[in-house]
Amino acid sequence: MLQSFLTVGHQIITLYLLMVVGFVLGKAKLLDDRGSVALSTLVMYVVSPCMLMVAFQRPLERETLRAFGIVALVALVLHVIFIAASYLFVRDESLPRQRALRFATVFSNSGFMGYPLMAALLGSIGVFYGSAYTIVFTVLSWTWGVYILTGDRRKLKLRPLLLNPGVISIALAMLLYLLQIELPQLLITPIGYLADLNTPVPMVVVGYQLSHADFRAALQGKSWVTMGLRLVALPLASLGICLLLGVPHDLTLVLLIAASAPPAALLSMFSAKFGCDTALSSSVVSVQTAFSALTMPIIVGLANALG
Repeated sequence: MLQSFLTVGHQIITLYLLMVVGFVLGKAKLLDDRGSVALSTLVMYVVSPCMLMVAFQRPLERETLRAFGIVALVALVLHVIFIAASYLFVRDESLPRQRALRFATVFSNSGFMGYPLMAALLGSIGVFYGSAYTIVFTVLSWTWGVYILTGDRRKLKLRPLLLNPGVISIALAMLLYLLQIELPQLLITPIGYLADLNTPVPMVVVGYQLSHADFRAALQGKSWVTMGLRLVALPLASLGICLLLGVPHDLTLVLLIAASAPPAALLSMFSAKFGCDTALSSSVVSVQTAFSALTMPIIVGLANALG
């Protein structure tokens, strides 16, 4: 069991050392908001799609496709439980603050934080299975997530749900996979180089955001409840559900990596887009990301050990 914790801990520490680079760059003012946004855009529109292309370039096998469906179905069940928990336990006198904290409780940074760790522990098949979680995350974050932040059903539009980079890249990669279209080596080589950026670049961005985090704002009142739910209670509940349902070990690892990640960076982006409390959102994401350095190795290591 100790070896399982050490293996997971080593991978997560590697990620956090990359975050330190971004933190130092931010404090030294060698990286600013414009640079951070540019790097985030690069990851969202280029790096992550390339990583998915690499992960989906594999033989079409019934068992693998079945496992993909299992991850998607369990991810949906987990998100329903997360949403219920956010309504039960996250309440605040300030409605905008309550909305941001509920979003942070439900949606984890399953892409930025999850994909690199899935790849490190399971290889490209981990990213393949992890994209099933991302599909559920994307649909719910652009529907229920938008609604809980704004309280306005008019903000729910089909176009951004279908035409965001996450959905488009997964749909394209899945199409190539189902049709068994193999990309030529001339294309797959540069795509592979870009995919390799999915570990360092997101971590540098998160580190930069942490260098500007307001720890006091992110640790007031119900923020502690949100942190306890997001980083400890809900991941442990997810592990229990996976064990209860008899989910295979590798799929359980993928689900636990996604479920134990800190709040989604999408919270900060949505807050800016819809005029919410951007300072609180950015601080909650950054501060909980720092604390997840302690919780993720334990949660994922426990899941690895129990397998």
